[in-house]
Amino acid sequence: MTLTVADEPPDRPEWVAETIRLVTEGAARWRERLLARVAAASDAELGSGTDAEWGLGQVAAHLLLVDRGVCQIALRLARGEPAGGTGQPRLAAAGVARAGLVELAAKAGRAAETLRAELPAAPNAGAVARHPYYGDLNAFGWLLTIHNHYLAHFDALDRGTTSAL
Repeated sequence: MTLTVADEPPDRPEWVAETIRLVTEGAARWRERLLARVAAASDAELGSGTDAEWGLGQVAAHLLLVDRGVCQIALRLARGEPAGGTGQPRLAAAGVARAGLVELAAKAGRAAETLRAELPAAPNAGAVARHPYYGDLNAFGWLLTIHNHYLAHFDALDRGTTSAL
């Protein structure tokens, strides 16, 4: 067997486009699942939670804000621009409204569409920003956290526990 190592594979532009498509379409499916869960929840379930033990509404708002923020950070990094803020948004249970969550999901979807439309053909892979848990990540590192973030919070909701992610 012959092994060839390529620092600049010729299919890199297709790989980039396919990665962005997979990440954004996967996030869209997570948003759909989240909105279905929100729609099925009672007002009491949606508004439950504390600063230490988040309820469904808080988790939903957090996921949607992070989803949108990650797309924006990744696009800026891919352009070689400063990432901007990278903190973890947290919302009090009293601040959660069903209509607000629907709007946050729409904003996250628009951020993903912008990312897909405006990502440079040759993204800057050297620009990094500090992730609160994973350290310095480039645009692709940031994008690859979206699935894990949704998965961790859904898993915690399903088990009735909190998530550190």
